[in-house]
Amino acid sequence: MTRHGKNATASAVYSYHERQKDTAEGEYGTQSAKIGRDSARNFDCCCLTLQPCADPVVTPDGYLFEREAILTNLLKQKRKIAKQEKAYAKQCKEKSAKPVKDLESEKFLNDQSSSSAIKVKESITAVDNSKKLNNFWVNNLQGHASKEEIKKPDTKTYCPITSKPLRLKDLTTVKFTKMPPDEKAGTSLYCTESRYMCAVTKDALSNAITSVVLKPTGNVITLDCYERLVKKDMVEPLSGEKLKEKDIIMLKRGSTGYAGAKNTGEELIAKKKGAVLMAN
Repeated sequence: MTRHGKNATASAVYSYHERQKDTAEGEYGTQSAKIGRDSARNFDCCCLTLQPCADPVVTPDGYLFEREAILTNLLKQKRKIAKQEKAYAKQCKEKSAKPVKDLESEKFLNDQSSSSAIKVKESITAVDNSKKLNNFWVNNLQGHASKEEIKKPDTKTYCPITSKPLRLKDLTTVKFTKMPPDEKAGTSLYCTESRYMCAVTKDALSNAITSVVLKPTGNVITLDCYERLVKKDMVEPLSGEKLKEKDIIMLKRGSTGYAGAKNTGEELIAKKKGAVLMAN
């Protein structure tokens, strides 16, 4: 189709090109675009700051964090829990103090004669009914929202990615093996394409290669190296320590830098929904 045909407006048919043009200019319909490599989080970047880790730690689920970032997050959760516990204790104290006043009023009514007790009760109910009446113009009769009851707070801290319980002692220090410096490149470690390598086979690590963290030492090796050299005897190849199944942590590879992505298996497509354009 020629350019003149694409820009033709006399046609009775709403062409595909016109639909695409209106969608891009008028934000109609759902616009989708594949997320490029620049938006993908590298395997050695923190899940919170999305920057290369200088002091990395890993969770039991395999999510990598900068030590300072995850400690700040857990400390913030602790402070919030302490604030909620203080408010909950104050509420419990107020609840325990209320029944005492009610018992004293009932005892006073029982001690009085039956006639006087009835009069007191009638006056109390009249006052209560007047308080229940809502009148915007009268200050004393204005309605007020009931105080929301505070529930007992949860004292556990959670992982910001998986929302699973996470404690400080669950974090494992990660020791990446740096690539040898390239004399020709002359760039810093954070600017190089491949920053780290397998501690045993010296293969370069990247998002395309699944890596494994050995918990006792924190060394990072490739999954292929683990299955061929470590899995059979379950011995740490560098230190000689005995390993268990729980000591093997699969390092999660970055899927995307967007906050909504939590799993590496997600489709790397960004979508923006707009108004639907109906064609007659």
